[in-house]
Amino acid sequence: MRRVRGFQLAFLMVFAVGCDREPASTGDRAAATSAPAAAAAPSVTAASRALDPDLEALKSVVPMNACAALTPEKLKRVFPELSFEVHQKLEPRMSGYVWDSRCTYYAGVGTHEFAKDVPTHTVEIFAATSATEAKARANLASRRENATTSTGFRLEPSLGEDAYVVTSTGVAMLFFAKGASEIQINVSELKTTNDEKIKKAVALAGTL
Repeated sequence: MRRVRGFQLAFLMVFAVGCDREPASTGDRAAATSAPAAAAAPSVTAASRALDPDLEALKSVVPMNACAALTPEKLKRVFPELSFEVHQKLEPRMSGYVWDSRCTYYAGVGTHEFAKDVPTHTVEIFAATSATEAKARANLASRRENATTSTGFRLEPSLGEDAYVVTSTGVAMLFFAKGASEIQINVSELKTTNDEKIKKAVALAGTL
């Protein structure tokens, strides 16, 4: 008899525990199922609102167009004896945090026996337009600092505090800022000195 009573008592205890762990209602199950999605929703919204302010500011800038800034007519002022033609051009396009534009001019192709298929004079202009003038000048300052050990480095104060020139065989490269744009002008000539090339690059910069 004691065994029966013990069994009944054990059964009642198991039954009581089972009642305490009653399955969740349909509503509870739905809430549990939807909880992860509800938690994820705010992060999606936050991501959509987390726009890069610098990138948004850049979108509203009117970038410099290299070929439009340095035209054949302007080249004619510095090289009156030559007629330059566009060899390559790149319309402004967003590249990182700047608008990038480029233009390459050739003149004197085939005017020398030893250079029948290449130009005697080349002018290139590269323009990188930032969101603000301050950013352009900061970028130029950083570039100038890194260029101090380059061949033929020298400052060009006539075009600003951080304007500078570097030279290589047959080419002078001028770097300066104008408004919100960093500009590089390369002048290559077969028969002139680097000093003459620099003077012409600076003269071209003055036409912009």
